[in-house]
Amino acid sequence: MSEQAAAASGSAPQDRADDLLARMTAAEKEVLVRCDFAAVAHLGIPALTMVDASAGLRGEKGVTAFPVPVAQAATFDEDLAGRIGRAIGAEGRGKGYNNMLGPTVDLTRTWHFGRQSEAMGEDPLLAGHLGAAVTVGMQSQKVAATVKHFAAYTQETNRFFTDTNVSDRALHEFYQAPFRRVVAAAPITSVMMAYPKINGTFATQHPALFDDLKKGIGLQGYTVPDFWAGDDQIAAARAGMDLAGLGPGAVKIPAGGLTGGAIPGARLDDAARRILITMFGCGLFDHPVPAPADNVSTPEHQNLAHEAAIASTVLLTNSSSALPLPTSVKSVAVVGPAGTDAFTGVAGSTYVDPGTWTTPLQAIRTRAGNSVKVTHAQGTKGDRPLSTVPSAVLRDDTGRAGLTATYFAGADAAGTPVVTRTDATVDFTTAPAADLPAIWSAKWTGTLVPTTTGLHRFSLLPAGTATLKINGTTVVSGTRQMRRFFLGPFDYPLQGTTQLTAGRAVSVELTYTNATAETGTCGLTLGWQPDSLIPAAVTAAKAADAAVVFVNRVAGEAMDHERLDLPGDQNQLITAVAAANPRTIVVLNTDGPVATPWLNDVEAVIQAWYGGRGMGTALAAVLFGDSDPSGRLPVTFPADATQGPGTTPATYPGTNGAVSYDEGIAVGYRYYDAKGQQPRFPFGHGLSYASFTHGSLEASYDRATGNVTLSVAVTNTARRKGTEVVQVYATLPSAAAAEPRRLVAFRKVTLDAAGSQRLTFTIPAHDLTVWKTGAWTLVPGSYTFATARSSRSLTAQRNLTIR
Repeated sequence: MSEQAAAASGSAPQDRADDLLARMTAAEKEVLVRCDFAAVAHLGIPALTMVDASAGLRGEKGVTAFPVPVAQAATFDEDLAGRIGRAIGAEGRGKGYNNMLGPTVDLTRTWHFGRQSEAMGEDPLLAGHLGAAVTVGMQSQKVAATVKHFAAYTQETNRFFTDTNVSDRALHEFYQAPFRRVVAAAPITSVMMAYPKINGTFATQHPALFDDLKKGIGLQGYTVPDFWAGDDQIAAARAGMDLAGLGPGAVKIPAGGLTGGAIPGARLDDAARRILITMFGCGLFDHPVPAPADNVSTPEHQNLAHEAAIASTVLLTNSSSALPLPTSVKSVAVVGPAGTDAFTGVAGSTYVDPGTWTTPLQAIRTRAGNSVKVTHAQGTKGDRPLSTVPSAVLRDDTGRAGLTATYFAGADAAGTPVVTRTDATVDFTTAPAADLPAIWSAKWTGTLVPTTTGLHRFSLLPAGTATLKINGTTVVSGTRQMRRFFLGPFDYPLQGTTQLTAGRAVSVELTYTNATAETGTCGLTLGWQPDSLIPAAVTAAKAADAAVVFVNRVAGEAMDHERLDLPGDQNQLITAVAAANPRTIVVLNTDGPVATPWLNDVEAVIQAWYGGRGMGTALAAVLFGDSDPSGRLPVTFPADATQGPGTTPATYPGTNGAVSYDEGIAVGYRYYDAKGQQPRFPFGHGLSYASFTHGSLEASYDRATGNVTLSVAVTNTARRKGTEVVQVYATLPSAAAAEPRRLVAFRKVTLDAAGSQRLTFTIPAHDLTVWKTGAWTLVPGSYTFATARSSRSLTAQRNLTIR
């Protein structure tokens, strides 16, 4: 590097951007905004090379699959999150990318959210702190991060067009809050705007949102839309969008479309300047990416993935100290999808190929060695599409093999049929009949003659909405925009079960419409599993000292959860195994809360999320007590589907194209506290193999800074090493009209047996403010601060008067 170049690289990114901007023509500024990097290469401007990077690098081989973001949030560990960010940034750079599309800090509003695993839970302080750590970690590797998705993006149903009606207070205090913390830590970064409308205007074209982000929050870097965000990119640029799309292929603005008065010259200058500031500030000019390497997954990164999986594992219940497995246990039956069919990640932009990894079953066998006999029974296929129901067991209305199929124009499966015929099976991905319009529907009727007696599983794999009725009772019903999101390997089936008797015919009615499918698509497969795997699992469980049951649920982009229940026959499997073996441990490999009707029948429950490549070794370490399960819940687990926000059609998924956030700032544990609901497991909950006490809480207020300082001694009272997560909640004065309590601090601490440590927390004044009449206000009065193990388990508290 020359002396002049070295001096230039030491200048502030803003100064370097201004210098380059002054040498650019309006046309060059425009092509930069339009992602035509080749046209500005002569200016030394590097091309942005982007990759999805929430749990590792999506779409690449030879990379490390880390736990999904909600699992990262479950660690409650900023240092660990920063190290994950650094590892992902380093691997991205090693693969030739300089722009990491992540982290995602959207907040979980309801349990329905299909992408909750891609974000960092329901609390804005937790998501903000960990998202900031990941962002700073990524950008330390000379790459730019792109924080997603600003703001109030909380559902996949109708995600492109939903009008989100949300109060200004909730928008600022809750949905924008994680981004505020990320930008405070890394003001030179980029932010991706969300798909939906916010109070009538698409987020991508919302001047007030851009003002909030750039003027209020202080973003110095650029904004960018998501891939399919709207057709009017010129209107978006006029409103405040900087980079027009995620690469040239996503840009619809024609050459010259932003000059000649289409947008003000000052707006074009600002957009180009923000892109350049980000490139300079993140080191993209001074540190060009190397040629892509085949394998960038180092042993250190793989060990980090294992560490993160342990740190995210949440022990929900542990009756009779069932875990860790005692030395008296000489045989373990592993039941369920615990082999190569175990999910390490989710479908969509967060899926990361784990490559060669150690499955839970392999890890348990390795850890057990010769001292514990490990058997495996499949028990369930888990949340997978089932084999197509064959024509041999189907009879149409005239007795022929198959089902009577009636096709209709329109979405309602009513009126004059377009076609009536016999279909041997129901399994299609293109329009199965000629002359069907763009929107169509169908009904299949007839009978099914079972070949076995017992529990039968049925699955529907639709692109659209489908309902299966057997003997007039709905067995499976729901909607999928597509059968799978094209990024990632997992299909999105709908599941159900019913008891059938061999040889006894039952009526079948199957309805379908493609009106709710991704535009221009259709598809439906009627699948079944007539031979239950549960009896063999029960036999294995009876013969073992302990049974470990793995269950799962598919999740990902372009889908929501319509039911809280575990899919398919997994609840029946757990109940049956628990009846056969009193020491039954359930491992929930899910993206969030599920119904647990069997909870009182099992001895222990572990929430494993989707733990990436380290999930198997981490689970084995936790089961045998080599490691303490140190994760805590970043989301509240409801007792049933009636709890929490979004329990009416107007509040989820919305009516007439709009969804109402009636709960305001009462989201997550705030809602449960405000409504007096008792969740199944509260936010912040998680058990350790050790036990801890929290001493008295000391508190002081510094009038000059407005900060509150808290101090508490934490002691391990157990005979083994363990990890505690100390949480601090604040209750504001009644005049603030705030939630009953809010998380204001957390700290993770690992202590040896009988060890003790004093923790000090500094609570900035801003974390105690409310959004009132368009400004942040610290309401004078009495504040209560409490240490806690969860949002519902307070350990000590102190009152302070703040004026």
